[in-house]
Amino acid sequence: MKRSNTLISVIVPCFNEAENIPLIILALETVLLPWDYEIIIVDDGSTDGSDNVYVQLAQSDERIKYLRFSRNFGHQAAIKAGIDHANGDAIITIDADLQQPPSLITQMIQKWKEGADIVEGVRQAQHKESWFKQKTSSLYYWLLAYLSDYQVVKGVSDFRLIDKKVAKIVKELPENHLYLRGLFSWMGFEHAYINYHLEERQNGMTRYTFGKMLGLASSGVTSMSVKPLKVALIIGVVISLCSFLYGLYALSVVLFTEAAVPGWTSTIISVLFMAGFQLIVLGVMGEYLGKLFMESKRRPVYLIKDTNDSTDFIDKSINDLNDIIKEDRRCTVT
Repeated sequence: MKRSNTLISVIVPCFNEAENIPLIILALETVLLPWDYEIIIVDDGSTDGSDNVYVQLAQSDERIKYLRFSRNFGHQAAIKAGIDHANGDAIITIDADLQQPPSLITQMIQKWKEGADIVEGVRQAQHKESWFKQKTSSLYYWLLAYLSDYQVVKGVSDFRLIDKKVAKIVKELPENHLYLRGLFSWMGFEHAYINYHLEERQNGMTRYTFGKMLGLASSGVTSMSVKPLKVALIIGVVISLCSFLYGLYALSVVLFTEAAVPGWTSTIISVLFMAGFQLIVLGVMGEYLGKLFMESKRRPVYLIKDTNDSTDFIDKSINDLNDIIKEDRRCTVT
């Protein structure tokens, strides 16, 4: 079969997926047969011997590259690393657990050729999902739509294709706290969507815990908008107004009637309500301040421990870190 001159880069972030890596590689090789391609395995700090698997595969096929992190930096950082080191005209990200159907890559490439700059997979709800997961997912996307300045399609996932010009922008962005779903929505460009249902996981169990999902949800809301702070301000003003009106009512009861009865119920309720609201506001502010603090450190999003890429990205990461230190020293001297 004659191959297309188009180079397709496929990024496969993985964490403890030793059993699934050969399967996803085989599935991708079958789908990508008509094109020139490269497959980039991004090992997000696996501890199950995944490195032995992809190193062996890379030795037998020069189109397979790998990036091994020095520790677990997270799924979004792994995708960012893959994009940073991809050379394709189109770049696709897909998980290693085979729940996102590799067969849809052909449709993604077709929509890209038709003019779409970003083609995103949209996960459809399934009856086998628990009631809790369905409701929390719906609540999350509702909150994200209300609190964010940019619309994120319900069910959109990190199974996507992006054009190389979009990838170039992602590479140049200096952000440390990444929420790629919102980021691609913020960019604009021409979008296209493909619906899909999650396939059964081939081996192992999901490592994406409820805590990690909460962290991603928090990052999604606070990374894309300051609306939570505005909402907190509005609620604070409304509560203050209600408290003022209640104060006037209480004062009038004391001055003009004999119905005032000393009690503690209303006082306790008021104090608890105000204390709880203040803690919520402080928590929202702390989330933003924490992000500012981490951004001010200017640490890299990830560190690569090992790679088979001939351009030696380990030295590049170290040089970038040294440049940051030198710049900070110049600012201090000035």
